This record gives sequence, structure tokens and C-alpha cells, in this order.
Amino acid sequence: MKKIKYTGIFISILLLTILSACGGSEGASGEGDGNKAKKATLITNWFAQPEHGGNYAALKKDFYKDEGIDVTVEPGGPKISSTQIVASGKAQFGYSQAEDILIARDKGIPLVVIGAIFQKSPYVFISHEESGVKDFSDLNGKNVFTAPGVGYWEYIKKKYKLEDAKELSYTGQLNTFIDDPKAVTQGYITSEPFALDQQGVKNSTLLIHDSGFQPYGNVIFTTEDTIKDNPELVQAFMNATVKGWDYYKDHSDEINPFLQEKNPDLDVEAMKYGAKAQKELIFGGDAQENGFGYMSEERWTKLRDQLLDLKIIKNEEDVSKAYTTEFLPGKQ
Repeated sequence: MKKIKYTGIFISILLLTILSACGGSEGASGEGDGNKAKKATLITNWFAQPEHGGNYAALKKDFYKDEGIDVTVEPGGPKISSTQIVASGKAQFGYSQAEDILIARDKGIPLVVIGAIFQKSPYVFISHEESGVKDFSDLNGKNVFTAPGVGYWEYIKKKYKLEDAKELSYTGQLNTFIDDPKAVTQGYITSEPFALDQQGVKNSTLLIHDSGFQPYGNVIFTTEDTIKDNPELVQAFMNATVKGWDYYKDHSDEINPFLQEKNPDLDVEAMKYGAKAQKELIFGGDAQENGFGYMSEERWTKLRDQLLDLKIIKNEEDVSKAYTTEFLPGKQ
């Protein structure tokens, strides 16, 4: 199960960023010598999952090699901060959530999003079918398992006046939720509902996107310095990544065994479910017209204003500095 974690950014990251600017690791420069491929590392936000399928497809099908780069994909996990690792120069690219990037920039960490995997976030609130939860206002009076301080929960509590909702710490496990018919838990539409169905637990979901809090999900990010000093590396990485996601969309059954090699805990049927469930979230919406990874200034501005209203960030960030579409197909 995924443990949804709202990344905390600490002052120590600033020191790591300064150190990396003074001379990071060999991989941070992305430079190769002569005939050697340029090296780069991607740190994801969890263990290998269908939500990362496009990057693993790009690895499996040698799309990165075709672009002249040698990419390593490192899995994230419950105690791993992709934003901290990329800011430190230990990886050139990372997966996170859009709000985490604005929080990082609010604290002076110069991260930049170069593509959005999910046009609609896969985050959901899951309830027992018999509990009668049909709308976010129905969460009032319920035991809600969620990560403390996470942006969407703060937004939903305020908008839907959930004064009587009891907030409980989300652990990544479903047992406590299963045992409490009045409980609600956060999760991913691509995984937890399937796991509950397999256990015979009838459930209903509310897509967080439908609450009005609509950040891009699983954004791909790098640093301002990487874009400035190594735009060719960024372009090559995104060319192969976009190609990988286009491939995974139509050939997930071929790539899923490779995902399972990277994460033996994955179940074949669960991967099929996840790949199918995420298609519309990734390739629908604005991506249907503008292509995979598309982002708009309107969406970023709305998110910034929501985070300001919730006092999660303090400064009115120029969102044009927080993301760029220049490395997406057709934008070169």
C-alpha cells in the first residue's frame, strides 16, 4: 500500500543545495566524457508501481539510451524525500506532488516542474459502501485516516466545514479502516480500492480532484541549475519519458513484469487494475488536446492561491518560475 506523505522541507536542504552548487556528484552534472552516455538519476515517490510505468517502459525499451543518456530509476518510500534528494544534487530528476514544489520554493529551494504525469490526482478518500458517504460534507463526524497537514485535507476541512471530523494518523495500512465501518481513509484510486475488493470489503471513493483542490499529481521535477547548465540532458530525459508513457499506455501488460522485477510485492491483477484506472487521469483532461505532461498557468496559480489561503505557504510565488512546458513534445 502507498503511504501518502506530505513532504516536509527543512532548512538543512538549503545547505545541501548550496553544497551541490559548489560541486555535486558526477551524476549531478549529467556530463559524460567522449563516447560515454550522460548519466542521470530519477528518484520516484514510492516503490515501483504502474504510476511509474512510463519511466520503467523507457528503461525496458531503451528509450533513454536512444537519447544518449544512462538513466537510473531509484524507488522512493515512506522515509525518502525526493525533493531533498534532488535539491542536494544526488539525483537530477524526481517525482513529487505539485504543492510540494511550491512549498519548497517558498522556502528558497529552486525546484522546477518539467511535466505532470497526472492531470487529475489519483488521491481519493475511501469509505465503506454502507456508511452512506456520498460527498465531502459527509466526512463530518467520521474517523478520517489522513496525513496531518496535507494540503487537500486542510482545504476540504475548511471548505466543507468538517469541525466534527476526527483526524487520525494515516499509517499506510488498511486493517484499522476495515475494522471501523464508519472510518474513511486516504488512498490512491489505482490501488487501495482494488485491494479492498479483493478482501471482500465493499467501498466507495471520492476523488480529491472533485473537491476543488486540483494540483497536478506525480509531477516530474528538477532544479533551476540543471535546466540552466544542462538543458540537453533535461530535453533528452523528457523525450524518452514521454515516449515511455505513450508506450506504457498501450503495452502495460508487456512492461508490468519488469515492474514486478523491481517490486516483487506487486500483484499481476493489481497492476492491470492500476494501469487501466490511471489512463483517463493521465491522458484525459488538458492532456487529451495538448499531450502528455501538459500544465497550465491557470492551474498553478489556483494552487498557489489555495496554499496561500491555507497559510501553507507565505509568499506569492511567481508560478511561471515553478514549472515549464518547454521540454514537452512540440514545445522545443
